[in-house]
Amino acid sequence: MRFGVLGNAKIARTQVIPAILEAGYPVTTIGSRGPANPWPGAPAMQWTSYEGVIADPAVDAVYIALPNHLHAHWSVAALRAGKHVLCEKPYALTTEEATAIRDAMTASGRCFMEGFMVRHHPQWQWLATQPLGDVRQVQVVFNYDNQNPDNIRNRPDMGGGALWDIGCYAVFAGHWLLGRAPDTCGLHVERHPEWGVDILSQGWLRWDATATTHSACLQFAVSMQTAKSQSVHVAGTTGWAHLHAPFNPVNGNAVNPVRATATWSPNGGLHHEAQTHHFEPCNAYTRMVTDFVNTALHAPSTGLRDSEAIQRTLLRLFKSADNSAVT
Repeated sequence: MRFGVLGNAKIARTQVIPAILEAGYPVTTIGSRGPANPWPGAPAMQWTSYEGVIADPAVDAVYIALPNHLHAHWSVAALRAGKHVLCEKPYALTTEEATAIRDAMTASGRCFMEGFMVRHHPQWQWLATQPLGDVRQVQVVFNYDNQNPDNIRNRPDMGGGALWDIGCYAVFAGHWLLGRAPDTCGLHVERHPEWGVDILSQGWLRWDATATTHSACLQFAVSMQTAKSQSVHVAGTTGWAHLHAPFNPVNGNAVNPVRATATWSPNGGLHHEAQTHHFEPCNAYTRMVTDFVNTALHAPSTGLRDSEAIQRTLLRLFKSADNSAVT
């Protein structure tokens, strides 16, 4: 599969384009708003416009690394042009955008996948299968410090803010671990006095008890003006587990065999009684690309996975902000 890229973003340069190449696929074309500006170590590519990428017959799949407010427009355009699409999260900012992508994917028969690379790291499969009993509590923390007023994450007109950028990972964690959308949710936000984006979002998701499971609650705090830190802690009826770097796990390989780690106690107990688990060295971005290609070739209609449900929960959280919980 031959890839084209929309956008010259840092994540494209440093993570996803190298991952595409490591997975064994060529990157033939890149679209940029400015003049050709290849970086050190960049593969040989044709430089063109966004329109040029999706019109290129040498491109089978498009990776979209644009600001959030452009994701849906160019995803729809690429799908209508007959390209498979791998798009950075969040893939849509409104219900209308999500519907447009679904319709374009269905009409074209092409695959659309949101680039939640974390779901491709083995630590999440491990977490979801640990014998912890029924999940009762999940705590999610994700912070970094971004004081640049010109950064797109600090631009509300571009879909900036902590909830869209990193709060989506907390929502992903809840959907992943509980297997469905929450029954109720609520959100409190602190907005920057000048920029207007949420620089701190604190929220909760709650799953009601069923005939076979206990109720569960996820609490999260995400901030764009706090010291860099992240963790996911899951407590079940019989044990607990803790991911140390759930959203930015270190990339490892045979040459550089660094490993992500987790702490767990399947029978309960305090931290000093827990065990440490070391995951195999891997690059989650490379695994994401491989999974995307396999899905595009064999089951393109399944590409959206749980992205639609996660997006709906994010919109519910925004609706509930500083008011009452929503169901």
